[in-house]
Amino acid sequence: MNHPLARDAEPDWSDLALALINSRYSVAPKRLQAPGPSEEQLLQLVQAAASAPDHRALRPWRVVRIADHQRMALADVFEVIAGDRTPPPTPDDIQKSRAKALRAPMLLLLVLRLQPEDDEVPEQERCISAGAAMMNLLLAAHAMGYAGMLTSGRSIRTERFARAFALGPDERALCFVSLGTPDDVRTRPRPSPNELLSDWAGPPAR
Repeated sequence: MNHPLARDAEPDWSDLALALINSRYSVAPKRLQAPGPSEEQLLQLVQAAASAPDHRALRPWRVVRIADHQRMALADVFEVIAGDRTPPPTPDDIQKSRAKALRAPMLLLLVLRLQPEDDEVPEQERCISAGAAMMNLLLAAHAMGYAGMLTSGRSIRTERFARAFALGPDERALCFVSLGTPDDVRTRPRPSPNELLSDWAGPPAR
């Protein structure tokens, strides 16, 4: 079977694809402005995410959209969770917790699925699949002219948060995905490939 982007096919997307990947930067939710992706574009983004590696086709992740009319409800959840902490939060802490629900034009939640069980696909591999899916989604959003960022925090790891989103016993909230139009893109240095790449020297001598 020929690769769909084989060298003899037209057009050659390699330079464009590399330029897209290398020009993507995360943009904090507070720097994301309207508009965000449309309904049609959101479906395209999730379709792009679905092309991520998925060993044994287990669909180890799903995406939950927090619609605009549910943002205040999410802010309430954050406030209640903040109130559970020790020491008790200050009014400023509560305000900051609530603000996290209201910033980006589009807010998604990435959920890891640990069912169906499969000994060949452990939890860490499912996390890798979910991460690859979100990279695809962010790259597709970048291609559309949007920007985004993955964020997590203590709140999404609480039982109260899991109940608020009706997560199953074999599901885990991994991160939020904020999307919108960037008003400021702050680039940062990339690590050198030589810092990230090494050659295996073989097993150590006994």
